[in-house]
Amino acid sequence: MKSRYSMGEKKLKAAVVLSGCGHLDGAEVREVVLSLLVLDQQEVEVKCFAPDINITQVVNHKTTEAVKEKRNVLVEAARVARSEICDLKEAKAEDFDMLVVPGGYGVAKNLSDLAEDKEVVTVIPEFERLVSEFFATKKPIGAICISPAIIVSILSSKTSKGESKIKVTIGDDREKLIEKLGGEHIKCDTGLSIEDEEHNVFSCSAYMRRDESTYSVYQGIKHMIDSMVKKTNKRI
Repeated sequence: MKSRYSMGEKKLKAAVVLSGCGHLDGAEVREVVLSLLVLDQQEVEVKCFAPDINITQVVNHKTTEAVKEKRNVLVEAARVARSEICDLKEAKAEDFDMLVVPGGYGVAKNLSDLAEDKEVVTVIPEFERLVSEFFATKKPIGAICISPAIIVSILSSKTSKGESKIKVTIGDDREKLIEKLGGEHIKCDTGLSIEDEEHNVFSCSAYMRRDESTYSVYQGIKHMIDSMVKKTNKRI
C-alpha cells in the first residue's frame, strides 16, 4: 500500500501520555496498545510520555490487592512503550498535532487524585500544563476510558463565560461524575466515540464497561482517533 505521505505531505505527530503499566495502578495496557495500533494505521508518528514519579499504590494484578512496594510510573510505562518513552516534563503541545490519553486507574491515582473522591480534583502540574497547551492551541485531545473525567476537571475552569461545557463520554456515567466535575456527559456505545466540536475534545468509553469485548474497545478507539486525524488534516 502506498503511503499517503509519499508526495511530501506533512506526517502528523501524536503525544501519548501513559500513567504506568496495568489497569489497576497504571495505564490500561490494551487501551494503550490499541491506541498505538490505530495511530500506526493512520501513519501518525507517536511519542510516548509518562511522569517520573512514584506510583501512588502498587497493585498485584493477579490478586488485585495493594502491595507494599515502590515502583516508578515512567519506568513501568516504559514496559508497554518498549523503552521508547520520555519524561512528561519534556512534552510540549507545539511539537505535536494531537494528544491521546489512554485510561486505567493510573489516570485517577498517578496523574491525579480523582480516585480519592475529593470535592476538588488535583492534577499533577506537568499533565495539567500539557492538556492546557493543547486546549489553548485548539489541537485535538483524545481521552479514553476514565481519562475524559480528568480532561474535564482541567478544562472546565478554562472555558470562557458563555461557552458550553466540555462534552465527553465515559460510557453511561450513572454516578454523574462528569457533571460533578463541570462537564456534560454524552452516553455513547463502546464501539463509537463522541466529539466536542467546539472544544476539540474527543472521547470513548473503552473499558469503563468492564464486560466489553476487546474488539468493541478497539472499534471505539479507532472511531475516536480516526475522527481526530480527519479533523486535523482539514486544518493543515
